[in-house]
Amino acid sequence: MRSTTVILQKIFSQRFYLQNTGFFLVLFYLLFGVVNGGNLLPYHYGLMMGFIGNYTFLLLVLLLWTLYAGKCVGFILKTFQLQGYDFLYPTMGSIDPPIRRRIWIFLHVSIYLPVLIYAGIAVVVAISHGYYLPAAIIAVFNIMMCLWPVYVYERKLAQPDVIFFTSRLQRRINQYLIKPPVLFFLYELFTNFPRRILSTKLFSAGVLWITFFLLEQGGEFDLRGLQLGVMVSVLLHLQLMLHHRAFDDAYLGFIQQLPIPLYRHYGRLVMIYLLMFLPEMLMIIVNGYTKINVLDFFTVFCTALSLLVLFRTLLYFPKINPEVHVRYVLLISFVVLFMILGRYEWWAVGLLQVAAAIIFFRQYRLYENYIDIAEKA
Repeated sequence: MRSTTVILQKIFSQRFYLQNTGFFLVLFYLLFGVVNGGNLLPYHYGLMMGFIGNYTFLLLVLLLWTLYAGKCVGFILKTFQLQGYDFLYPTMGSIDPPIRRRIWIFLHVSIYLPVLIYAGIAVVVAISHGYYLPAAIIAVFNIMMCLWPVYVYERKLAQPDVIFFTSRLQRRINQYLIKPPVLFFLYELFTNFPRRILSTKLFSAGVLWITFFLLEQGGEFDLRGLQLGVMVSVLLHLQLMLHHRAFDDAYLGFIQQLPIPLYRHYGRLVMIYLLMFLPEMLMIIVNGYTKINVLDFFTVFCTALSLLVLFRTLLYFPKINPEVHVRYVLLISFVVLFMILGRYEWWAVGLLQVAAAIIFFRQYRLYENYIDIAEKA
């Protein structure tokens, strides 16, 4: 049974953290990157005392934790529907129900753990200051967040053909809308993975909002600060890029064999990420139209789009897994960051575009479906 638990932990826990690397990078930025090291402990202490002593604030924090719990549940449910993971139904179904429920709790806690750690510290702080009711609310709430998903997982195991509301929407759209190829992946996200793209866009919007807030507090608006926030927003989209590769591998392999020029394939790739980043572009325009000029807007947009396209084309290299992909992404991001700080933005954009085009035109026809040997084993 121990070996089964280890395998399930690799399938669920490790894959969750790898696929959500961008999400956790942004979370780290929000919790630790917006303040300097000397004020870090007072900052979190004040934050905890804020929601411990204010029930409205506490309700907002509980809502955010609920969204994260929903993200965890959605990931486990979606894993059952992925190709190659059909064995999970007979594997989990053959385990005795009491043991299986303990495994469900263990798996869910392993991916809900960041919230549990933060909530546990908050409970200790609340009790030490005599806020016993908020401490009890936080403790009971998080215990429930670890128990109710067990019912959902058991229901999924007993009824694998349960249809979610997005399936009805998907049938309606398929009936009345003929989609161009550039919308295939975006359609897949909105119909089959709405929580994933919604959570990505919410945190991306939060990063940009904090960026504008901090820049306004500093007095003079610095374009380089905005570009730093945009780079963090781009990093948050890494999980969507990995999903894009999986989607292309599973459904769009035939497109590579069509008699279509490579430049049209490349244009389709650029348009996908242009449309994907459009909400952030609109948010930047709305918040910054009185602070920066049209050329600055164009510079920021070109930088973001160039990073997105290059990060996606890196996945056309054979045998590049999420861990290796993140290493290259962070290395490129640091180089681009220093170029931006040195006011070489257009040099950075040019190098990113050239690198993305070279990788795409060399690798696109040679690319074969990615198979993670570790996961397969």
